[in-house]
Amino acid sequence: MSWGMPEIDRARVSKTPISEVPEEPSVSGALAVAGRFGIKAPAAKSILREVFTAVSGWRRTGARLRLKRATLDAYDSAFEHELMEEARRLVAK
Repeated sequence: MSWGMPEIDRARVSKTPISEVPEEPSVSGALAVAGRFGIKAPAAKSILREVFTAVSGWRRTGARLRLKRATLDAYDSAFEHELMEEARRLVAK
């Protein structure tokens, strides 16, 4: 695998703990502690929606930039995974 390409089976581990409780990274976990960082719940949800909207269009953006399908497919695992699905559910609420 070349540098810069996502690892398909990379373990998702929080690099910066956001609470005292060690747990698997989750979007809902980040939203739950947003207040500790001076972000009120409605603002946190708005930020999530904004980031999700931008990131969920990654493949369209890549295609507009004329990236090859193989290149886009190589990056799929960096953008399409369980945390994106969790964000999709939370944004829909």
